[in-house]
Amino acid sequence: MDEKRSTCKSRLRVCVATCNRADYSKLAPIMFAIKDDPESFDLSIIVLGSHLIDDYGNTYRMIEQDDFEVDSFLHTIVRGEDEAAMVESVGLALVKLLDVLKRLRPHLILIHGDRFDVLSLATSAALMNIRILHLEGGEVSGTIDDSIRHAITKLAHYHVCCTSRAEQHLIAMCEDHSHILLAGCPSYDKLLTAGNKEYLHILQKWLGDDVRPNNYIIALQHPVTTDVKHSVKMFELMLDALTDFGKRTLILYPNIDAGSKEMVRAMRIKGIEQNPLFRAVKHIAFDHFIQLVAHAACMIGNSSCGVREAGAFGTAVVNVGSRQTGRETGENVLHVRDADAKNKLIHALQLQYGKRYPCSKIYGDGQAVPRIIQFMKSIDKDKPLQKKFCFPPVYDSVFHDIDHILETQSALAIDLGGTHLRVALVNSNGEIVTKCVYSNPRTYEERIKVLLNACVEVASEAVKYNCRILGVGISTGGRVDSDKGIILHSTKVINEWNSVDLVTPISDTLHLPVWIDNDGNCAALAEQKFGHGRGIKDFVSVITGTGIGGGIVHHGELIHGSSFCAAELGHIVVDMEGPECACGSRGCIEAFSSGMALQREAQLLLNTAAKDVSALHLIQAAKCGNEKAQRVLNKAGRALGVGIVNILHTINPSLVILSGVLASAYEEAVIEWIGRQALPSVRSVRVCISNLTEPALLGAASMVLDYSTRRVF
Repeated sequence: MDEKRSTCKSRLRVCVATCNRADYSKLAPIMFAIKDDPESFDLSIIVLGSHLIDDYGNTYRMIEQDDFEVDSFLHTIVRGEDEAAMVESVGLALVKLLDVLKRLRPHLILIHGDRFDVLSLATSAALMNIRILHLEGGEVSGTIDDSIRHAITKLAHYHVCCTSRAEQHLIAMCEDHSHILLAGCPSYDKLLTAGNKEYLHILQKWLGDDVRPNNYIIALQHPVTTDVKHSVKMFELMLDALTDFGKRTLILYPNIDAGSKEMVRAMRIKGIEQNPLFRAVKHIAFDHFIQLVAHAACMIGNSSCGVREAGAFGTAVVNVGSRQTGRETGENVLHVRDADAKNKLIHALQLQYGKRYPCSKIYGDGQAVPRIIQFMKSIDKDKPLQKKFCFPPVYDSVFHDIDHILETQSALAIDLGGTHLRVALVNSNGEIVTKCVYSNPRTYEERIKVLLNACVEVASEAVKYNCRILGVGISTGGRVDSDKGIILHSTKVINEWNSVDLVTPISDTLHLPVWIDNDGNCAALAEQKFGHGRGIKDFVSVITGTGIGGGIVHHGELIHGSSFCAAELGHIVVDMEGPECACGSRGCIEAFSSGMALQREAQLLLNTAAKDVSALHLIQAAKCGNEKAQRVLNKAGRALGVGIVNILHTINPSLVILSGVLASAYEEAVIEWIGRQALPSVRSVRVCISNLTEPALLGAASMVLDYSTRRVF
């Protein structure tokens, strides 16, 4: 009995307060996770606001249908749908919340967003010394919602945000950076798997049996409380534009803000509810709503769903007016800021209707809820409650000193070799957190299957290791179109691997951005980020292995060339009469200095074709004094040295990095031939051996860790 009482006492009492259909879609995934962990949490639920109003669909029922036990229903809305009613509703909620919070005695109250109802919750909890965890703070939308959202931020003790820009806004607002979690939007955990589910019966339920995917519009427009008259006018123009556009439209009633009564009146005056083109509804369950958005030809209005959830499906959006000004949006959103004419909206609909865009992951990667639960478990309910602010200087990054709460930025790195396929999780320090190695199958279909399964397996480990995967990087042999993510021509050791698009299947499976490049270029990127190339603007990386490859960094950027054939260093010709190369030419560096070339020479010396004789046997024989082996190795070193001299005369780098299994055997020869053949002005170049043990994986990770920070993601 004492043990049971002790367990109950140690649990974190979490109160989730939900005010409307929109915030419940974000809170529900977290509520399910809390409910599924009774050893860590004790869940209580408060339902208030428009959930309890018949005109807005009595949406509290969906909470009950999800099998949650509601502890308190609070009728807090004063009807009137104007500014005065909003103020009275805030006051009524403050009066009623006191008794409920005293009875529930939560350690933590979980609230979402920027509604006036939520301001009442935050104010009550703060004054009653209850910790507040606020979801989706730091965002900017351009209306009174901004003021309410930021006011809640100042009252809240802990923050969960969806984007890195929102995170930086919170830090700039002097919030304690150790109390901020960049998790992504919880609803994305469900959105990113919604496309795999049956949907036709949902479309038919809401739009009729003859409805087809990508052949209808969803309209959702809310009032702008700072300019009600203008927002109602824009709503009327939108209704006129939709009527003239003539496509089937599912229109949802606006929220309960000031101005909604006038909008509903406009719908009735224009006969929208009786028009066969339209289906007007008060509420749609979130599971159904996301399927409707996913398969719509277009969405129009000013709901945040258009700039957030619709992007996850690539659904085209026409965003009307100023209500979402400042929100981060994907390329699927066309803004009509000044919607002062019906024809302007019709033109926007013509541009967007039926278009599909790449899925946008700005607001999440599908792993928000596990991060939030982990974050909540780190909250010490016995710690003093007094909120602290972090005044300037503003911190550039939150990852320096709170790794126990926030995650380490990481990359999923793939190395496609001739015999093995390797997938690793690499963190921002260049450490390989976990790695899987597989034999490379012979056929294309088997190889893709193994690759995707390996990616899913390693990615699933990220939360366990407290890592946030920013993207996927792929290193492979051959010629690669890094812009389009296509392997144009692979090496001979990888069969059936030409004109292959790897970006699409991996991105569709993991919902992450994907970058791909040649293994030589990846080795150079690895040196630039983690090796001897750090801080060096101009250097060359030369790989000595089965073949000879490399990468060139000039003015801090990797050189790809006009046809992605730059830095094919192994095919620099150093002797017109030299041995035949695998490329079909004669006298290439690779024909003299590669592992395959040295293996061939070793077999000739031993008069054998045995495959277990390798370049390393030749090097060992030379070290033991075998004169024939020494002559072969000297010739190979000279070829590589002369080739590098040509590189020095062409691009004039300040550093040459030798990597691969043969690097140490060639270092002295390269330095010698630079001294003999190079112009005096380039002889000062530094030559060194790489200290990286996994250049291919680290280079693949470098693409992600570097390129993902160059754009909004």
